[in-house]
Amino acid sequence: MAEPSRLLERLRQTRIVVVVRGSQTDGVCTLAGELALLGLDVHEITLTTPGALPCIERLRATHPHLVVGAGTVLDSAQARQAIDAGAQFIVSPTLDPDVISVAKENDVLAIPGSLTPTEAYRASISGADVVKVFPASLGGPSYIRALKGPLPDVELLPTGGITVDNALEYLQAGAFAVCLGTSFLRPEALEKRDFRGVMDQAKRLVHGLRNTKPITA
Repeated sequence: MAEPSRLLERLRQTRIVVVVRGSQTDGVCTLAGELALLGLDVHEITLTTPGALPCIERLRATHPHLVVGAGTVLDSAQARQAIDAGAQFIVSPTLDPDVISVAKENDVLAIPGSLTPTEAYRASISGADVVKVFPASLGGPSYIRALKGPLPDVELLPTGGITVDNALEYLQAGAFAVCLGTSFLRPEALEKRDFRGVMDQAKRLVHGLRNTKPITA
């Protein structure tokens, strides 16, 4: 199986992307290892987080079984830097065909951002492997269900406002996967390296995932 297809299948199976966004990345490697034991093994390190690129490098070196990507990638230069650091997928809040091209040239997943049906369709025909819907909180799970009606073949990744309490609703609405950001991994938890609350939420989420399958119709 080609690398992009293999990574896409990993994401399809995990269905959760843990997003790291904060003032620093200390402790991320330790937390990532613990989350992986629960099956949460896909991590997005946002480039707005200081030390993001070295963090990606460390995660790839210390946890080779993880799938690690870069988020908040705004242009092709950032995409190249992230890929050089080892990013296996590139996530953007916007649609930039040049970023998609860089991802494709390097056999990593391209996940550009969209909000409207037009943007989601354009992202798909531009080569996106998965289309990020941001901010998903504006429409909620019902909006994902509505988008899947005319765009059944577009894999949607809602981001923004996703919590452990509503993540399963998005998956049931037809989301390919969901991103869990600061509602799950709070910046203060990173700063204090206090991950007990994160792990408690993760266990609750994984329990729900075991009994939840996407509904696309």
